Amino acid sequence: MKALRLLVVDDDQLIGQSIQEFAKSLGHTAVYAQDGVQALAHFGEQEFDLVLLDRVMPGMDGLELAGKLRRLQQGRNWCPLIMLSGFSEVDEQIEALNAGCDDFLAKPINFHVLEAKIHAFRRTADLQAQISRKNRELLHLREVQEQERRIAQHLMARLVRQEHLNHSNVQHMIYPASLLSGDLLLACPSNNGDIYVMLADATGHGLPAAITLIPLTQTFYAMASKGFQLATIAAELNLQNRQYNPVDRFVAATLAVFRPREHILEIWNGGIPPALLLDKKGQVLRRFASRNVPFGVLPNDEFINETELCQIREDCQLLLYSDGLIEGCNPAGEQYGKQRLEQALHNVAPERRLEAIRRSAFSYLDGQPIQDDLSCLLLNCPLELANKQPARKGGQVSSQVGEWRFSVSLSAEQLKRLDMLPLLVGWGQSLGVEPSLRGSFNLIMAELLSNALDHGVLEMDSRIKGEVEGFERYIEERSQRLQGLEQGEIDIEVAHRLTPQGGTLAISVSDSGKGFDLHNLPEPNPGSLAYHGRGLQLVRALTEVLEVRGRGNEVYAELSTDSAAQER
Repeated sequence: MKALRLLVVDDDQLIGQSIQEFAKSLGHTAVYAQDGVQALAHFGEQEFDLVLLDRVMPGMDGLELAGKLRRLQQGRNWCPLIMLSGFSEVDEQIEALNAGCDDFLAKPINFHVLEAKIHAFRRTADLQAQISRKNRELLHLREVQEQERRIAQHLMARLVRQEHLNHSNVQHMIYPASLLSGDLLLACPSNNGDIYVMLADATGHGLPAAITLIPLTQTFYAMASKGFQLATIAAELNLQNRQYNPVDRFVAATLAVFRPREHILEIWNGGIPPALLLDKKGQVLRRFASRNVPFGVLPNDEFINETELCQIREDCQLLLYSDGLIEGCNPAGEQYGKQRLEQALHNVAPERRLEAIRRSAFSYLDGQPIQDDLSCLLLNCPLELANKQPARKGGQVSSQVGEWRFSVSLSAEQLKRLDMLPLLVGWGQSLGVEPSLRGSFNLIMAELLSNALDHGVLEMDSRIKGEVEGFERYIEERSQRLQGLEQGEIDIEVAHRLTPQGGTLAISVSDSGKGFDLHNLPEPNPGSLAYHGRGLQLVRALTEVLEVRGRGNEVYAELSTDSAAQER
């Protein structure tokens, strides 16, 4: 067993030497001090496991010495003090204990009792040392965890891009169950005016859950900002999760995009509670239940990325929320539930719904801690935004690249499988289309490509959308025709030409369809909810020249890159 180091303080040298010899016989060592001054000097220079001090000494008595030793001991390992006294009255013992001593031993000293006390205090000291060591280890672990948490919080804050979540059409709240949230809320406006949002809920919560979300954030922003199709984004996020996260770490998510020009809301839900589409009064217009598995469960060749589409006919709001919201329990163990959530939204104005949800949920919890991350996001889908014509902004094409031209032909197989618009938009950016002009360029490309595919190659009739349940029938028939497409082609050419005023972007999109007579098309009412004929109207508002050529299967447009010309 470990040898102890004792400090013996007594003005009687014979008693001091006797205890020294006795300690030596037990395998310990003892340092003798004749008075309190010597004892304080030894205690300040050395570490001791036990101190035996006399009650009555000239100058500094045992009570005063005990108090000073305790003050010196602060910040050091615990060292027990045993008071030696010729007075064995209870009051003496109480006074010694109150002065800071841990035990009392009457004189003349019974060495058998002293030996038992030494052994007892050694066991206590060993336990105290273990506790101190564990405390140091815990403090170190806490420091490491705090550093990891700080780094992770900084990284997540940078990845989330709070400026996008502060978009005027987005409201959000998130309450983590621990220091870091396993829920993730993202929003991203695309370069063609669409608004993408995502709510993700990783397995578990805290740092391990937050880390699994990191690979998904950059992929979402990169693809959403370029206007990729929601199904394409979902498939890529599934691939990223399987590549970078452990096999047992899944991410449930809801993706949504509001396409204001087309009056369309599109949803992909994999493992998240139903998203709610709310009208002006907070009534549920539609529920988008989970139809897919979370990211990471299936390999990409088995992954289902089908989305739901909804036609927006009035000002509405989309609510996404994690299961932590509805599974929160009150003191009786009853869950908050979907029904109470929908009741909290009844007759509440859109701008006050987030606060209504927060107040209702936490009032129901009644002080109970949340057991899972709690988050929700509201996306405004106003018709005013959908019907608003884009403003013309000044812009240019970088003069450093001069004149250029690129063209591409898309076959039937490519039209079925490729998400071409983001690729074409990326080419335009690389070739020098500045950000101030990029929005108009992207909108024109999106409308002309959609027009060529839907009405040229697939020969779809947009007037179907105006019929009762016509939108759903249009989408279903379009999907069937596209999947069964065996022949067809779209040719795209974009050229930048220098002019004395600056330059012009010439865009030509032609298809292999039968074509149509532009003069026979009905002129849509800009303020109406017509779902056909709006594409070319939008392109006409953005361009200086718009021509339908050939047999009606080629559309040619010119977009000025001269700022002064655009502002006129």
